[in-house]
Amino acid sequence: MQIRGYAINDVGGRAEPFRYERTLGSSDVLVKITHRSLARGDIQFIDNAWGDTRFPLVPGHEIIGLVEETGSEVTDLHAGDRVGIGYQQAACFECSFCTRGIEQLCASQEVIAVDRHGGLAEHIVVDGRFAFRLPPQLDSATSTPLLSSGLTVYAGIVRARLPAGSRVAVLGAGGLGHLAIQFLYKMGHGVTVFSHSPSKSGLVERLGGAFVDSSDPRRLKEYQGAFDFIVSTLNVAFDLDAFVRMLTPQGQLCLVASPLERLSLSGGQLNNSRRSIYGNYIGSRAETVSMLEFSATHGIKGVVEVMPLARVNEAIERVRRRDVEIALVLDG
Repeated sequence: MQIRGYAINDVGGRAEPFRYERTLGSSDVLVKITHRSLARGDIQFIDNAWGDTRFPLVPGHEIIGLVEETGSEVTDLHAGDRVGIGYQQAACFECSFCTRGIEQLCASQEVIAVDRHGGLAEHIVVDGRFAFRLPPQLDSATSTPLLSSGLTVYAGIVRARLPAGSRVAVLGAGGLGHLAIQFLYKMGHGVTVFSHSPSKSGLVERLGGAFVDSSDPRRLKEYQGAFDFIVSTLNVAFDLDAFVRMLTPQGQLCLVASPLERLSLSGGQLNNSRRSIYGNYIGSRAETVSMLEFSATHGIKGVVEVMPLARVNEAIERVRRRDVEIALVLDG
């Protein structure tokens, strides 16, 4: 079948009308896309920031749509089902990671922008095991960011196994951060949010966090030893030492974004304590289902602005110059 969409043909280029061929395999589903996000990560793929983008590129790694057709082996999805699709598109389902239910670590996985085309299109064909039925309580537009940004922070938070009432912090209040605030708050934790953008203080407080202006180094010293858990959503270099000092002696810091610049850490921050630092990469299929159910139960949703898909180049430029409050979703 022929898929119509928009592609970027070279590094930093404009989106142009594009068509490509796909075959519906026995385990695949054909989905009519209704909503797709355009995130900062998509701009980094357009700019080939990590050096692995495949051109022509059809970006968009947070997708919601309706199933139109299913392969012969797909039994749990049917035409008309509303599904969410994220960054990962396929896995081998045979390796040690897949058999343990952590398919996101599969060495043979296929992902949008590197191996597959994404959501800036009318349709997408994906392995049905990576298309997730959405709970009816979730609105399509405001739930689109959950499929990658939401999953990434949720899985990173769950891995910490925090008891309710923990003292936690979020670094950054953007696409990842504003969802992390909501998850942590609804899990029963006390949330402090560090951001360079005082204009976001009202939003942070509405979502359940206490805002701290992290551009003032004096404020950072006030929180030494204060937090059981910190999640960093920053994709720029930052003073890692300053935030590790904010952890309790057994505190945990989770990195869910990819700064292009190197981060430095003084070893004594860890070996004089039982602090730990770990990363998180998207999430498993089971975590995706859990995240969607939690979001439906607790009203977790993205702060989004919706634009029509036909204005894709305007949308790309707005995200590039950060002229969006939090997240941009394209419909149609």
